[in-house]
Amino acid sequence: MNSEPRGISPILPAPAAARPRTIAFTSGKGGVGKSNVVLNLGLTLARRGRRVMLLDGDLGLASLNVLLGVAPRHDLRHVLAGERRLDEILLRGPYGLRIIPAGSGVAELASLDHEARAALLATLDELASTVDFLLVDTGAGINDTVLELILAADEAVVVTRPEPTAVADAYALMKVVIREHPSYPFHLLINMVRDAAEADQVFASLSHLLVRFLGYRPGNAGHVPLDPAVTRGVVEQVPFTIGAPRSQAARGVERLAESLLGAPPAPASTAAFWQRVVAWHRRPA
Repeated sequence: MNSEPRGISPILPAPAAARPRTIAFTSGKGGVGKSNVVLNLGLTLARRGRRVMLLDGDLGLASLNVLLGVAPRHDLRHVLAGERRLDEILLRGPYGLRIIPAGSGVAELASLDHEARAALLATLDELASTVDFLLVDTGAGINDTVLELILAADEAVVVTRPEPTAVADAYALMKVVIREHPSYPFHLLINMVRDAAEADQVFASLSHLLVRFLGYRPGNAGHVPLDPAVTRGVVEQVPFTIGAPRSQAARGVERLAESLLGAPPAPASTAAFWQRVVAWHRRPA
């Protein structure tokens, strides 16, 4: 992996039986615009005819539904309790986009008995097989749930912004994973930048730290400019790629989608995403 822009984990439309590419979007701290990037990227890919599902793994905030202006009445916890079927909790957005509101249900998967867990995993895997991309919006910071979702995904995009604390926290997050999994594919997305030159500077600085202290070179997922259209979209609960499709931020997300669709995929585990989630929880202490 080199430092030149190469996108994240692209594929062309997959056959219905194929396993989707799973990409975790994460950050060392909150306030960097991660969930907005995930939602608008998902919409951009869906508008281009890709089948996209988002997993809202930000268990405390559930930001995706707020940004989209929808209110889920149920989440994965109700499926685990047998109160709802999985198809009954899915949120549906523009262009066929689907969202799984997770609540704290992800962490509870491993506590099911073997028969119940196998049945639910089969349903989740069957659902995942109908999409090309599963984009996972993790919570911010470093905790077991965030690490679980990162390591269950094929690769991760770390979203940061040109602010010293955000960059430092992004480095700390990657360091935790890289020390145990030195070949894990991370890519950096610099959000809320004035221009490409500032994004290049932040990428170069963070890459230098990773190479110097960890011997690791991250991928470059590009940048998204600071844009008032993003704030308007949050207030109006209309994603900026829909409300302001010609805005600078929307163009930044378009570039991200193009790089994702155009570059070779990262190596993937043969295990499905949900099976890796359970394996994380059932690992020896």
